[in-house]
Amino acid sequence: MVYRWDCSRCGFTVWTGLEGAIRDAVQSHLLEHDGRALYRDGFRIGWACPHCSESALRHDEDTAVEAFGEHLFSHVEGRVRSGTHVAADLAGSGNVLLASPPNSAGMENALVHFAAPCDVVLLVTSDVAGRLRLLDQRLTSWPDRTIVLTTSDQPLAGVDDVDLSRVPLEIVKLEGGFSLPRLGETISRIIDEHDGPDVRFSVSFEVLSEIVDAFELETVFRFLHLLTRRLETADALGHFYFSPDVRSGPTLNLLGELFDLQLEAESDRFVSTA
Repeated sequence: MVYRWDCSRCGFTVWTGLEGAIRDAVQSHLLEHDGRALYRDGFRIGWACPHCSESALRHDEDTAVEAFGEHLFSHVEGRVRSGTHVAADLAGSGNVLLASPPNSAGMENALVHFAAPCDVVLLVTSDVAGRLRLLDQRLTSWPDRTIVLTTSDQPLAGVDDVDLSRVPLEIVKLEGGFSLPRLGETISRIIDEHDGPDVRFSVSFEVLSEIVDAFELETVFRFLHLLTRRLETADALGHFYFSPDVRSGPTLNLLGELFDLQLEAESDRFVSTA
């Protein structure tokens, strides 16, 4: 179960699989909007709701803030939706840019979230063992086809603890070293081979930080422009992972122009502020 809430006063949207986490995220956001309604009255902390006549005074500041957040949430609780998916905001397909440190809980949650509803999953990753182990542990069932695109000579090293004998798995080796044209062409060929009517296709692109670090930004921008358009024509769901530590905010802003949605993948939630 995934919960979703969007703010009617700004572009903030949050998705999370935990009911308590959606409440915490919404309360924290609403306090950013209405925090000025908190005031000090002598030794006490008070609040007067800007949306109704409710007010209160407390001696303990944390208790006052918590009570005000809970009250604000009561005004918007009806906007929380359950049983949602981020892809629903994109009509089932499109390209999502996720800012998240590599191998973080947020990144892993996003990988599972975007893979779960799809028939064919393509993983473009340098951590083959980690990704296969993650899908094995977190998905209720494997997709109809899981494809791993890698430059590794021994991609299945380190997955002896995962029973892959019944997994519809295909390993594709990127030959001739790491090249952006070759990478894009290989992804396009894989899509041609496995796409079809009513096939839900997920492409997890985890090496964005590495190519941003290795190539000129203009070159990366042209490559991503072609790749995201290719995924759009296939009605695929592309999720691209970028570590905010690789380069400055302007880099992320420039690349973000190519995507339908930008999210921050936190430990238990996805947040959009655009």
